[in-house]
Amino acid sequence: MPVSGQEIIRQIDQFAATLRSDEQQASLAAQAISAEIDRIVAEQSGAFRELAAIYLPHLEDDVVQDGWSEMQAALKSIQLRKADARQQLEKSLRDIEMQRQHVDTQIQQLRTQVNQLTLQCDQLAETLSSQLRNDSRFQTLSRQAAEGQAKLEQAQASLADVEVDAKQKRPAYEASRLFQYLHRREFGTDRYRFGGLIRRLDRWVARLINYPVAEASYRFLTSTPQLMRQLIADQQKSVQALVAEVEQQQRSAAQVLGLPKLQADGTRLRSELDRATQEGERIRAREEKIRHDQAELDSAECQYYREALTTFQELLKKAERSQVVSRANQTPGMADDQIVARLQHLDQEISTKTQEINRLNAVAKESAAKASRIHELASKCRRAQFDHPRRVFDDGLNLDSALQNLAQGRIDSDSVYQDLYRRQHLDSPLADQAAAVLEGPMANILLQTMAHAAGAALGAYAARAGQQHRLPKTKDWF
Repeated sequence: MPVSGQEIIRQIDQFAATLRSDEQQASLAAQAISAEIDRIVAEQSGAFRELAAIYLPHLEDDVVQDGWSEMQAALKSIQLRKADARQQLEKSLRDIEMQRQHVDTQIQQLRTQVNQLTLQCDQLAETLSSQLRNDSRFQTLSRQAAEGQAKLEQAQASLADVEVDAKQKRPAYEASRLFQYLHRREFGTDRYRFGGLIRRLDRWVARLINYPVAEASYRFLTSTPQLMRQLIADQQKSVQALVAEVEQQQRSAAQVLGLPKLQADGTRLRSELDRATQEGERIRAREEKIRHDQAELDSAECQYYREALTTFQELLKKAERSQVVSRANQTPGMADDQIVARLQHLDQEISTKTQEINRLNAVAKESAAKASRIHELASKCRRAQFDHPRRVFDDGLNLDSALQNLAQGRIDSDSVYQDLYRRQHLDSPLADQAAAVLEGPMANILLQTMAHAAGAALGAYAARAGQQHRLPKTKDWF
């Protein structure tokens, strides 16, 4: 069975929330591993210092005092600044999440109010339509407009026939030298000024070609289309005037019911909803930027990671690890070998965990990109008012497959949106579905009610008369 537009929006939002949850889980896991790496680096630093102290007699004076202590202080400072940056980002994230939740609540409240007003407008529209159908003056004007439209269409059809006839027959008259000779002299009219022999010769020519009949036919072919066009224009104005009067009657009845006020309230709320939706999108973009910065904090591109690496490199210029490890391999004792083994194990752990962080960061980045595509689709759908309470979608729609393809980047958000748009229609009791989308609620009430009031024989003419009037076209109430 058909799916409501509100359900479509809910499914899109739920799909985006799942992707966002995947991103958050990957980011949290990366943060946990990053903390483990910080711990291992500190342990590795201590092990390396123990080993170096055994084999480099001057390490305590030259390296510890001038190197290790300096490096440890620098590492401590880096770790503190990294922790502070993380805390600042977490605070910013909490603040932005609270803002987003506030705006989301506001959006939901406004959307509920807009939907409620839409339903109220629909209910009043049904009352309005019923009142107009039973109004004798409305019925009379509708029939007159329908009859006028019927005459107008008949005249337009006759004009088309006359124009075809003129196009076929006028060339023969215009090519006849004798006919054109008499026609230019305005023979047979008060404007003919010749006499004597010329007049007798012209009469002879006129009898020869039966000029009076030919001239009447030519005059009909040349003047009638223009006269008919003028009559059609006058008839069209008459029909439009009748429809304008019918529309004014509808407007007055709608005013009594309070429909224009509801529309004005709805338009105001719709503007507030649009502004809140735009603000929500801006907040969501800032939230994504903060999450990106958090993920970067645990990556190899992080400035704190680069600072720590530089600090180690400076220290290793004083005591290369390879020299220390080589010295350990030359001694018979086991203590130094155990420290070397621990260093190698810690190196392997850091390498493994770094690879896992890179993988998790890639997962988080991909999930964020997927969620961004889905959010873009949701924004398009909301701007198009897919959550209208009477908007429904074909039951053949495979939304989950479309969302999966969009998330993977196999199609773009505009393609999914266009497919959704083609499958949606208004489940409205007021008018034909296709017309409802094209004309708008008030225009459709008028067209349908005029057609009903004019009766079965003239109903189609009444509807076309309303369309001739070029009624204001708005897709929804507001």
